[in-house]
Amino acid sequence: MIENYQQRKALEVTTKSGNIATVSAVYSDGIALILPGDTAAPDKHYPFNAAVQFVAGQRVHIARESGTIIVECPIGGTVQSQSLGG
Repeated sequence: MIENYQQRKALEVTTKSGNIATVSAVYSDGIALILPGDTAAPDKHYPFNAAVQFVAGQRVHIARESGTIIVECPIGGTVQSQSLGG
């Protein structure tokens, strides 16, 4: 049971401090994310790793750097085999 304001704030920080989020949508200027503890994505578009293709619904690893979030890579799912070299 939450007894005071400090306990409520501590729970908010704990919930939103995770490093896994869900892609809400992908735009040319960034990715909209549903962050831990949220039910919908805000209007903000976060920078992402351009070497990776992201799609809505993916769970992704995020890094919190210099006051923003950077989307690093997808988490889980299946991996398609690729031919390396020839």
